[in-house]
Amino acid sequence: MKSDEIRIFARRNRDVIIAYCVLLVVLVLFAQAQADFFTRYGPQSIFNQIITLCIAALGQTLIILTAGIDLSVGTLIIFTNCVAATIMRPIIDLFGGSLLLGGAVTCVIVVLLGALCGLFNGCVVVYGRLQPIIVTLATGSIFSGLARYVRPSPGGDVPSQFARFFTGRVLEYIPMSAIVLLLALLLIWMPYRGRRYGQALYAIGGNENAAFLSGIKINAVKLLAYSIAGMCAAICGILLTAQTRSGDPTAANNFTNNSIAAAVLGGASLAGGKGSYIGTIAGAMILSLIVGLLIFWGISSYYQNLVQGIILILALSVNFFSTIIRERRNKLSALKGGATK
Repeated sequence: MKSDEIRIFARRNRDVIIAYCVLLVVLVLFAQAQADFFTRYGPQSIFNQIITLCIAALGQTLIILTAGIDLSVGTLIIFTNCVAATIMRPIIDLFGGSLLLGGAVTCVIVVLLGALCGLFNGCVVVYGRLQPIIVTLATGSIFSGLARYVRPSPGGDVPSQFARFFTGRVLEYIPMSAIVLLLALLLIWMPYRGRRYGQALYAIGGNENAAFLSGIKINAVKLLAYSIAGMCAAICGILLTAQTRSGDPTAANNFTNNSIAAAVLGGASLAGGKGSYIGTIAGAMILSLIVGLLIFWGISSYYQNLVQGIILILALSVNFFSTIIRERRNKLSALKGGATK
């Protein structure tokens, strides 16, 4: 009985298991390339490297589960980064130079801004009845323009203490970025996934008409998903502000493509209705660490995008072929069931 349960579990979570096997290989290669991997600086370096893409990919996964896609993730991250870098110092001065209070208020404002931008995406998709890929492509351009309006040139005044808080360690060994990722999972993803709105995402992605007939509030579920995705992007913008200590509207970013690739690598289906935060984190870590490996191996930055593009194509191909195999298996099972009757 146990062997049957293990077989069923492995079949259902095959994509996630494969993702973590690949991650293990990448970690071994990373450990060989990074001299301080097994010191207290090793985990800090790794989590600082992966945290932004992990949270961006978690937000992207919510949209993919509804059979949608968000092409505005990258520019929304840059927009919130520019806003955070621009308003932080004035807000700190407004509160009498209190870094704690001023930094906290800045983070709240930026997160709310991200949620509103995500809600805007959702409203256009839901009430405009337009394809998410078209809507988010357009809103991505809007966010990019707003970023340049807020911050015409790279800069900003971000206190070093703020940067050290998000990129440093707690109790000498625990990376703060790891705590941020854990909090994102505990406070955003897991409660949402465990409630009916989270369960409804899978139903909508699987068959939206059937979900509607089952009484699921399609519009409300999608609006909430887009709002949370925008919130995740804003958190990424704050983290990027801490890492760079500035806002840069011209910064090259691959967050959009990589967030999609991370979700797919982790087992999410672009057709909707399939995916998990556990797999998405594995996919995000793989992509982030591979970039680090290319740097360690001295490979030119010109080829990094090439490698990431190849990985994305391979991930999409695996997803495509696994879907075909699954459909054929279901047809064969249906035919056998009909023949038996």
